[in-house]
Amino acid sequence: MRTYSTPQSALNGEITKLAILECVASAALYVGLGVYFGTFKYLALAVVFAPLMLFRTEFSADWGLLLYKRILALLEYLITKPERSGYSFVNITGFLAGVLLLVGVPVVAMVIRVTATVYWFVRRPIQTLKDAPQNWLRQCFCIDFAHPPEMVPKEASTDATDVFTFEDFLREIKSGKRQGREAGRIFTLIVAAPLLILGWLPSIIYRVSFKATALAYVPFVWVAHATLRNPLPVKARLERFTKGELEKVRRGASYIVLITIVAKGALVFDWIDRSYVESKFPSKKIATDLVVLDGWPWWQLTFAADALLTFFLLFFADAAVSRIEGQQPWHEESVMATVAATSFLRAAFGLITISHFFYLALVTAAPESVRWLLAF
Repeated sequence: MRTYSTPQSALNGEITKLAILECVASAALYVGLGVYFGTFKYLALAVVFAPLMLFRTEFSADWGLLLYKRILALLEYLITKPERSGYSFVNITGFLAGVLLLVGVPVVAMVIRVTATVYWFVRRPIQTLKDAPQNWLRQCFCIDFAHPPEMVPKEASTDATDVFTFEDFLREIKSGKRQGREAGRIFTLIVAAPLLILGWLPSIIYRVSFKATALAYVPFVWVAHATLRNPLPVKARLERFTKGELEKVRRGASYIVLITIVAKGALVFDWIDRSYVESKFPSKKIATDLVVLDGWPWWQLTFAADALLTFFLLFFADAAVSRIEGQQPWHEESVMATVAATSFLRAAFGLITISHFFYLALVTAAPESVRWLLAF
C-alpha cells in the first residue's frame, strides 16, 4: 500500500494510507459541522453532488478533456495572434480572451465536467453504472492531498501536456523564487488568483465532500458491483435466473407480493368490503399503517416493481438461452446489457424498500434517537 498518491497511481487504482486517513477525517469534519451548526444540510448537499465523481467514465473524462483543450487552444490563439497595429478589434478580442482565460475558464471547466458526466451517462448508462464501484474506490482510497487538484478529470495525467495544470503553476512559482524574482512571483499569484479560487480550490473541497459521503453510497456501490460486473459467462448467468435455487425462492416471494398487490387493488377500488377486511386485522392501526387502504405508498410500488422484474428476468433469460445458439441468435452484448440493467433496478428497488422498513424498525426501537436526527 502506498503512502500517498500520484496522478498515475490514482489511474492505476493504487490505495494509499493518506487517502484512507482523509476519508475518516472528512466524515468527522462534516459530522462535526452538522453538530456545531445544528444541521446536516452540508452533508446532504455533498451527497447530491457526489454522482459527478461517481459516474465518471473513461469516455466522459477523455471527451471532457478534449473539449477543454480545444477551448484553451482557441483562447490561446486569440491572445497570441493579435494584429500589431493600433487597438484593433483583434487586440480587444485578445484582451477579453485573456480575462476569460483567468476568470471564465474555471467556470467553463465546471460546465464541461457536469456536461460530460450527464452526456455520457445518457449515452452509455450501463457502462457508467458499471464503472461506479471503481470510481468510488479510486476517489475514496486512491486519491489524497498529494494528488494535484484538477478542473476537469485527467487534467493532471501524464498525457495532458498541452494543458496548464496545477503542477505547472507551482513550477512557475518555484522558478521565480529560484531566480530571485519576488515581484514576479507575487504578480503571478495575483493574476492567477481566479484560477486558484474558482478552478482548483473547489476541486479540493469537492474531494473532501465526496470522501465524507463514502458510507452513504456503499449500498449503491455494492448493488452496482454485484449486478453489473458479474464475471459469469452469458449462458451460465442466464441459467442462474431460470434454474438457480435463489431465483426460485425469489419467484415464490414475488408470487405472494403480486397476489397481495392485486388484493390491495380490490380494496382500493372497493371491490371487496373494506370493513370486513379491517375486522380481520389484530388492530386498526396495523391495517392503516401496513396495508394503507386509502392509497399506494411508494414502498408498495417498489415491492411490486421488484416482483415484476423477477418474472421478467425469468422469461427473458429463458428466451435468450434458447436463442443465443439458434439460427437467428441474439447479440450477447444486448442480452447481457438487458440482464445487467434489470438486475440493477431490481436490486435497487429491493434496497430502497428494505431501507424503509429498517427506518420503521428504528423508529419503533429508538424513537427519541430518530427524532434527534430528524431535528437536524
